[in-house]
Amino acid sequence: MLNLISPLSLRSADAGDQTFLDTLYRDSRADLSETFLAPAALHQMLAMQQMSQANGIKTTYPSAQNWLLLWDADTVGRLILDIRDSDIRLIDIAVMSGWRGKGIATEVLRALQHYALKTDRSIGLAVLCNNFSARRVYHRAGFILRSTDTLFDQMDWHPTFVQAQSDKSA
Repeated sequence: MLNLISPLSLRSADAGDQTFLDTLYRDSRADLSETFLAPAALHQMLAMQQMSQANGIKTTYPSAQNWLLLWDADTVGRLILDIRDSDIRLIDIAVMSGWRGKGIATEVLRALQHYALKTDRSIGLAVLCNNFSARRVYHRAGFILRSTDTLFDQMDWHPTFVQAQSDKSA
């Protein structure tokens, strides 16, 4: 589906990947890990938040596709997409902290945009307002802010944005 530059690749996530997904969730929720909870209470809170997120995704996006991001043989992140007739919802992209800053998310976005361009689909996503690094990545990739509330920025990318950029540079 996505044409990623080697050594980055995708594979469908399955039940055997839960340990990695648990580790990735804990790794990507530094905001929750900075609380002053006892370790056992923190572990329980993270598990409940992760379960709540998974149930919310299943309910809201029952056709969502769950992918693991691989760098050679290393599992480095995950990608959850809901591909519909006219648009793609980027539900989640998460990369392990030790692999961040290497262009993995940027490459996934590039490949996703190429796929959206070929299939004439837009891409929408929600990002936490306080996730400044992710917001920068999306902005650099050409996503525009559609709306914001106290928790999330809603951002969009559409193939017509590519044409608009081409028109500006001509």
